[in-house]
Amino acid sequence: MKRTKKLFAVLLATVTMLCMGTTAFAAEGDGENTEPAYTDAETVTITKKYVALNAGTTSPAETFTLTQQGDGVVTDGDAESAPALEAVTGAVFTEGAATQNGATKEITVTLPKYTRVGVYTYTLKETDNKTAGVTYHSKNIKLVVTVIQGENGRLRVAGVHTEDEGETKSAEITNTYSAGTLKVSKTVTGNLGDQDKYFTFTVTLTGEQGKNYADSYAVTGGSYKENPTTVKVGEPAVFHLKHGDTISISNLPYGVTYTVTETAEEGYTTEKSGDSGSISSAEATAAFTNTKEGDIDTGIKLDSLPYILVFAGALALAVIMVIRKRRISD
Repeated sequence: MKRTKKLFAVLLATVTMLCMGTTAFAAEGDGENTEPAYTDAETVTITKKYVALNAGTTSPAETFTLTQQGDGVVTDGDAESAPALEAVTGAVFTEGAATQNGATKEITVTLPKYTRVGVYTYTLKETDNKTAGVTYHSKNIKLVVTVIQGENGRLRVAGVHTEDEGETKSAEITNTYSAGTLKVSKTVTGNLGDQDKYFTFTVTLTGEQGKNYADSYAVTGGSYKENPTTVKVGEPAVFHLKHGDTISISNLPYGVTYTVTETAEEGYTTEKSGDSGSISSAEATAAFTNTKEGDIDTGIKLDSLPYILVFAGALALAVIMVIRKRRISD
């Protein structure tokens, strides 16, 4: 028992000494310069994220680039001017690279050499390539380079701000590709509606002015073998649909407007919905229903049968009365 107590006392003393030593070391450190050890930054990286808003869409190939806007500004220090930024690489994405979670690349900005310590501020802007369906970062991007005096020379410390004033600091830029599918459906009803008949439709797509579009957009569905397999923005396309047919035009960028018209067929009435509009969601549908009703000729109209029966009964009664009268006369 005594041996256990002695062992415990030794351990307690050892722990106490270690704690005091650690505290003393920390106290000594508090009196020294605790500023982080900076290293000279030759380049700055900005993360670019490319997001596909809706599943099943194929993003276009895109190179996102940044350019310096105007001259840099000396916000602190004695330098007369701020040297221009050097090379800025682009973030290159191949066709279909964007994902719903976001594919990432990096843009690299090469910093210039500085002859004086101080704070230098630059404004960057993302280039708008006018690709239909792609959103670009329209706000200014601020790059702050603080040049400090190190032991062996000047050190460049850089910070990137893509956020608005007061927001959480961010050095990431997100671009989104937004596209949807246009569907055209056909339904035929009525006792004389021919469900094997093909009806003629014209689909016209119109793009936003100044935007760049793909050469064509794929068409799937429908049973008419000669229907087009692609359509182009700005060029009407003619399709033939019968009862139960639906065609789908996929990967249309948001902002594309459309009109769908049907050639009138004699004897059919048409109800339609969504025959014109703008692509602004994952799916838009133009639905057409054609109805044709007609009288069925059975030789006798059923609605006049009661009158015929009454007339026949009255005629039979008149014949009976005539016969009886003759018998009485005889």
